[in-house]
Amino acid sequence: MSAPRHGRPSGARFHRESRRAAYDAIVVGGGFGGLCTGALLARAGRRVLLVERHDRVGGYGHSFRRSRYRFDSAVHLVGGCAPAGAPGGGLVARLLDALGLQGRTPLVRVDPVYAALYPELALRAPADLDSFVEAHAARFPGSAAGVRGFVDECLRIRAELELAGEAAAAGTPAAAALERLPTLRRHRRSTLGRVLGEHLADPRARAALATLWPYQGLPPSRASFLYFATLLLSYVADGACYCRGTFQTLADQLAAAIEAAGGEVLLRAEVRRILVEGGRVRGVVLENGQRIAAPAVVSNADLRQTALELVGREHFGARWLERLARLEPSVSAFVVYGATSLDLRRAGLAHETFRFPGFDHDESYARALEGDPSWLTLTVPTLADPDLAPPGEHLFTLTTLLGYEPPERWRRDKERLTDRLLELADGVVPGLRAATTFCEGGTPRTMERYTRNEAGALYGFALSPEQVGSGRPAAAAPLPGLTLAGHWTQPGGGVYGVLASGVEAARLVLGLPTQAELWKSLA
Repeated sequence: MSAPRHGRPSGARFHRESRRAAYDAIVVGGGFGGLCTGALLARAGRRVLLVERHDRVGGYGHSFRRSRYRFDSAVHLVGGCAPAGAPGGGLVARLLDALGLQGRTPLVRVDPVYAALYPELALRAPADLDSFVEAHAARFPGSAAGVRGFVDECLRIRAELELAGEAAAAGTPAAAALERLPTLRRHRRSTLGRVLGEHLADPRARAALATLWPYQGLPPSRASFLYFATLLLSYVADGACYCRGTFQTLADQLAAAIEAAGGEVLLRAEVRRILVEGGRVRGVVLENGQRIAAPAVVSNADLRQTALELVGREHFGARWLERLARLEPSVSAFVVYGATSLDLRRAGLAHETFRFPGFDHDESYARALEGDPSWLTLTVPTLADPDLAPPGEHLFTLTTLLGYEPPERWRRDKERLTDRLLELADGVVPGLRAATTFCEGGTPRTMERYTRNEAGALYGFALSPEQVGSGRPAAAAPLPGLTLAGHWTQPGGGVYGVLASGVEAARLVLGLPTQAELWKSLA
């Protein structure tokens, strides 16, 4: 199965109506969560329709062209690509195997996973768990035992989270399950900062181990330790990869897998309403008025928009709606997409380089939200795939987290923030700003416009201790026939998280008791 070009699935057409009037399942939204669900259901023999309002699938994983360059909009890496690793790892590898895409998807291993630059401290994080621990222990010899203790805690958390999922699928009450899972019981409401503090006295060592916090959208004092543990291990234990041709290639292959199994993907089509009759979901109505029947609808769209606009609040209980209203969206981001004539490979850059002005991540986070960023992530995708740019040039993206503001602010501040990030990037690669051959900024409003995510949220609801696990809406919505996927539901944001949500959504629609049964049924 070759990867379609230009971000369009091989059989997708910009026609106004679906080919059939009825399907076994309809997926609303073509982000990675929805694509994963749709591809698994189609592989299992279900007739699937996926409806996407954009002219390509992928959500935050879509790519775009500017002149001679191809840019990923927001995704830089994906973890879980290696079959080996700790229990629960290798999700992406398992998914590609189940869909017959392993070996066809051009994933390029990234090692080191990232580089971190602090004042008088440079560290590269190897894509191997033992080497990752040794790199940090060698850099902070007085904290070596604490580094190992922290990583061991992460491993225990992930193992117990897997057991908790099995217990939930078997119908075991949560309280009873937690009694047998001491690490999870202790840390289910712990912040990353708290657990780091339990293991490490050196603030520099704590900051270095927390370098990936922007991938969670919250500083260590507010980020869920549970989610950080699984996020970190998905990269350093289970294989971190970039997708050659941009992550649009992966999105297109998932869409093509739906079509190859007899499903359909509609682009530039929009769902006006999810139909509810007799107390359960019956299908959807498109904006063009076409009514399409299905006993199962999976929404990969913004959850509040799904509940309040596509379904209607009258179909949900007051308690569930009150809880939904209290949930806090994650922050958004400002991104600079650039090209340069500098040889960034010779500059010794990693695929991802985090540059922080100091070891206080809370201060860095606060300044970014105030619109005065002092840190960034510098990503160089052409180190993994030189074909994204013409010979002699490299692409780069500069990313910082940012709060959402009304569009008029971004019309005013876009140029200033672009200049600020280029200035910070010069601190990583001297002369980069002067050698930039192309530059374009993307604001939180840009993120909102392309995904319709509330406030341009990068990770759905914020990944705080109160909003992960049982604190996040479950995939099984409180309305028969409606299932949720994507970063607004469990487990959370990031490519790994939304793919995991897609697997769970597919399991529920198929009525299988466990994910193990899902994989077995597709073998």
